[in-house]
Amino acid sequence: MVKEEIKNELRSIVNSAMSEKRKLTQVEQERMEELKNELRALQEKETEEEDPKDDEEPMDEPNDDKEDEPSQDEEEPMEDEPKEEEDKIEKNACAQDKEKKSACVQEEDKENKRTLNIKSNKMNKEFRLLKAIADIANNRQIDDVAAAVSEQGREEMRKNGISYGGQLQIPIESRAAISVTAEGEDTVATNLYNVIAPLRAKNVLVQAGAKFITNLTGDVQIPLMSPSNCGWESEMGEAKDGAGTFSSVKLSPKRLTCFIDLSKQFIIQDSVGAEELIRQDIINAINSKLEATILGDAEGDLTKPAGIFSVINPSTHTVSSFADLCNAESDIEDANVVGELKYVMSNKAKAALRSMQKSAKTTQLVMENGQIDGTQVLNTSHVGGKKFIYGDWSNLAIGQFGALDITVDSYSQSTRGIIRLVVSLFADAKVLRPEAFVTGTVA
Repeated sequence: MVKEEIKNELRSIVNSAMSEKRKLTQVEQERMEELKNELRALQEKETEEEDPKDDEEPMDEPNDDKEDEPSQDEEEPMEDEPKEEEDKIEKNACAQDKEKKSACVQEEDKENKRTLNIKSNKMNKEFRLLKAIADIANNRQIDDVAAAVSEQGREEMRKNGISYGGQLQIPIESRAAISVTAEGEDTVATNLYNVIAPLRAKNVLVQAGAKFITNLTGDVQIPLMSPSNCGWESEMGEAKDGAGTFSSVKLSPKRLTCFIDLSKQFIIQDSVGAEELIRQDIINAINSKLEATILGDAEGDLTKPAGIFSVINPSTHTVSSFADLCNAESDIEDANVVGELKYVMSNKAKAALRSMQKSAKTTQLVMENGQIDGTQVLNTSHVGGKKFIYGDWSNLAIGQFGALDITVDSYSQSTRGIIRLVVSLFADAKVLRPEAFVTGTVA
């Protein structure tokens, strides 16, 4: 074989291994050694032919026969060429000889670490509440994702001037991705911890049409429309400024708190089902307390909102017939209330209306198919007795402030093997127009 053929075969072996991102096989290594030996032999032979013998005169004169042949200096790069190609494959495949094994091991360790970091980043991109709780309960540092989410929650609470005492502060709505690293390379998925969406779905008041306002900052004044702000004027007449007629309802953050007990065995679970269960437990606990308070009859104060039955007299109407119910509805019509009117009532009130005939002359019942004369009826255990409320629920405002504050208490119930979560949500609720509602009791 001529030198160029040898070099081409060497390049072919090297390029094949590099393109496949693998080490040289044993057969390829042996073949490369054979080719390199052949190349060395050819180069040595050429060198001997060029060197003058001892009895020959020095090569002072030009040699026409060898004038076109490359010199030894010119051929040295050609000798190094296959070595350079081999060095590439050796570096890429992590060294074939014993002298480079140590470097190979180090490079493999670096690559393994890079792979591990990539996998960890992918795993940590999803915020796992249960894992964060388990880490805190076991005095471990929470991961970067949980720390980034919690920092976002704390920032929301600082904007509201709300103090927090828990180890986790969780934004409760879906939002843009949150940066985990200073470089911003790793982000949390957009659906961080959506509490509000399922809370809206479960809450009877929201289903009825109540205004649910989220991410409020500070005390919020909600303006109320008054007919006195309107009047008739001439074409060029100045509109009245409505001085003294402005009114509003103020929503202020009030701490709604509940606790959930979890076994230590449960918090170490790493499953989608367990994660979803703890989230639903938190949502159910918040919704139960919020709904029961708003639909209650307790007076409001600085720590809690007023129950709707303390604002609107529940004894206004006693319903023992369909005619009584129609009379109650007329109060809303007299107040010129327009909107989507709905009933919210207790389970017992619903049961009574489902068995009440419209009149003695018909078999029709007052309530059929979840409706009273085409008006939707919503029932909940959070309305007491046989009471009901009828009206335009857009005139009830529910405000939410800041983030969800979670305290992981691993001590107070430790003798029972229980981890207690103390969950706090800051909210308020107000009736905007009392005349938009009428209450009563089914006999």
